Amino acid sequence: MVRHDSERPETAHLITDAPVPGHWIQVLSTMQANPFTHLDWDDVRNEAAHILIVSPTAEVARTCFGQLLTSNADSGSGNPDGFIEIVTAEELAPEDVPAGTWIFLPHRQDGWTELEATSARVRSALVKENTARDREGKFTLIEYGINLWLWAEPPYGGGDPVCHAGELISWESAWALGRASATGSDGAGPGGRGSSAHAPEASARPPIYFGLPNVLRERRRNG
Repeated sequence: MVRHDSERPETAHLITDAPVPGHWIQVLSTMQANPFTHLDWDDVRNEAAHILIVSPTAEVARTCFGQLLTSNADSGSGNPDGFIEIVTAEELAPEDVPAGTWIFLPHRQDGWTELEATSARVRSALVKENTARDREGKFTLIEYGINLWLWAEPPYGGGDPVCHAGELISWESAWALGRASATGSDGAGPGGRGSSAHAPEASARPPIYFGLPNVLRERRRNG
């Protein structure tokens, strides 16, 4: 599916007055039910040395990472070791990112125009830094949607990639946090959409990410 620039919604803020389209509940459930497209909290804790969430505001972080932040708080340890850190793009210094960190960066074609430009710039700097590092020093770069879910097309037709404004959003690199049971609060399990058009209560945006951690690469390679 191709959406030209003139058709792509543009905004300058986090959209909170429109519900996430109901079909994303089914997309999320499907991904969470597949071992090649989901990780649970223990996977994240075991595989990531540190998590950096790059977010323009605390509200955006809460909206997009409710499930991740709740899982960390419910793990019994809270966040005393600073495992999850929320920073702005201006605060992020690529050369200071510790090895093994997972960096969550807003998607470059999210629809938030100013944020898109910032994300593209930061991503370029991060890729440059990561490329220069040896294997033991590398980090993992993952993109997430803020307003993306309000206009992006779901992966119908066997998970075909989606192309918006010349930017390839490949479902081959997508994964979700948690298992299918996490969506039960909406009455939309793996087999149905339910009546609600809202994302799971733990997050106001579907926790779907683009960019594979090594653990998922290995699963797919060995699966």
